[in-house]
Amino acid sequence: MKNKTRMPRTKEMLLPLPGSNVRSISLENHLALATMRSGHGTTETMVALLRVLYMTYYLLERDCTEAELADFRQAEVTLDRCIRAASEKRGWHLPEEVLPAIEQVLRRSDEIVGSVPKYRYVEAWERLERFVRSGRLSPLPGSGMMPRQAAL
Repeated sequence: MKNKTRMPRTKEMLLPLPGSNVRSISLENHLALATMRSGHGTTETMVALLRVLYMTYYLLERDCTEAELADFRQAEVTLDRCIRAASEKRGWHLPEEVLPAIEQVLRRSDEIVGSVPKYRYVEAWERLERFVRSGRLSPLPGSGMMPRQAAL
């Protein structure tokens, strides 16, 4: 068993993120969804949506219900389909019928980002960075992600 020596957390790290940061994060996420909805998405807007999905999962993981995990998996599959369509030159777009799954994740993100202590947000960000470097397809347990034939 590893003995982790942790620096004491400052008051700032124990408090939620400042409201201006929460609003900025929320705005970026909702703009990414609006851009994809309008059919004007890009690789960057897709990355923003994947980031919000995985950050929300990491922030909730300790208390994530099976229903929330199912919502995350559904959103992930939806985003993966969009990525595959874009890789086949069909554009970056999210059809109306798949939007509820993504919107649910954004609503949950708005709730949790505004309430968790800053240290939890920082830890989730660090976990996201490790996941990105890992080469794994998904951090979600039971993910339905399939390997791609070609990278974007």
